[in-house]
Amino acid sequence: MTNQEVANRLVVLLREGKFNDVYDELFHPDAHHIEPQSHYFADVKGVEAIKAKDAAMGEHLAGVEFMDIGNAVVASKHIAIPYKLTANLKDGKQMMLDEIIVYEVADGKILSEQFFY
Repeated sequence: MTNQEVANRLVVLLREGKFNDVYDELFHPDAHHIEPQSHYFADVKGVEAIKAKDAAMGEHLAGVEFMDIGNAVVASKHIAIPYKLTANLKDGKQMMLDEIIVYEVADGKILSEQFFY
């Protein structure tokens, strides 16, 4: 896959909420999640560990009220996607995300994802 094809598929899967499919289809097994702002998931290595991170976060969600995945921007070996989410938490609070996710791609696989918010 070209980087543009990876970006196109990534946007489709994210918009459909198929996050595990993103990891299974597009991520390299040794992919790296970078989120220095997070106290819990600042540096996660390996696609299975990234899936476990998402599952742990999902345990706190009661539902998603709003999700907007913007169009991908592809430049050389990187893809950037704006991501907005409003979710209701099980404790009754609401969580709002407004971030840019930057993916590094090589040989048709995502090597890393980094969250900026």
